[in-house]
Amino acid sequence: MKSILLYHNIARTFSPYGSIVFPDVFAKHIRFLKRKGIKFLSPSEFFEADSGVLLTFDDGFVDLYDFAFPVLTEEKIPALIFVVSGYAGKKNEWEVTLGKSFTHLSWDKIKEMHKYGITIGSHSHLHPDYSRSPFDLVKRDMEVSLKTISEKIGERVKYLSYPFGRIRKDEWQLAEDAGYENAFISTPKETINPYLLGRWGVYTIDTLFNLSAKIGLNRFGGLDRLKCKGINWVSNATGIIKDVFPGKGIQNTDIEI
Repeated sequence: MKSILLYHNIARTFSPYGSIVFPDVFAKHIRFLKRKGIKFLSPSEFFEADSGVLLTFDDGFVDLYDFAFPVLTEEKIPALIFVVSGYAGKKNEWEVTLGKSFTHLSWDKIKEMHKYGITIGSHSHLHPDYSRSPFDLVKRDMEVSLKTISEKIGERVKYLSYPFGRIRKDEWQLAEDAGYENAFISTPKETINPYLLGRWGVYTIDTLFNLSAKIGLNRFGGLDRLKCKGINWVSNATGIIKDVFPGKGIQNTDIEI
């Protein structure tokens, strides 16, 4: 079996949404997977392999540089980090922070991580909820992000993670049209569509038992699948609140290429 794991942030603090994994817990996850003989795959290897794990990280917060990057480099583990191109080096104003904001990776740190073998993908330009945004805005946001990141790292971006892990039915075609080779959602999904690749979210509440379920080492994957879908459904609240109380999000921003 092969699985795609989704982490959001590795940090020594709490998130209002339970999306943070503490550094010591993340290191424990890596040791556990290695002890179980799980092979860590790069994105290109993943699509050719029959088994193994692809590590992905959404949002690209600066804590990844401080706490995840050292573990990945020391253990020589490949990973795919999706960055929000319009927020590089800035606070996560696209989110309802509830008083707890996080800073995104700067371009210097993104380029350094890429230099050491971390694959960089797009998590949009301004992190709108594609499932709630106008068609033309989604199209433009995808294109701008691909162009921006590709120019910054000196390599064409191949992979996209949809903001909030979702997109309207059939609009995945926009990712292909924009030039991405694959795109990822935030919930487990079995599909042959390369633009709707499912992932297993890893959250603060998860134990090694949960991690085992996500990679097929026990029979409780079905329950964990429901939990991942439930957590993603709750994230709809961000879009609703932003619609009612618009701030500096994409709805009020003109994107220029």
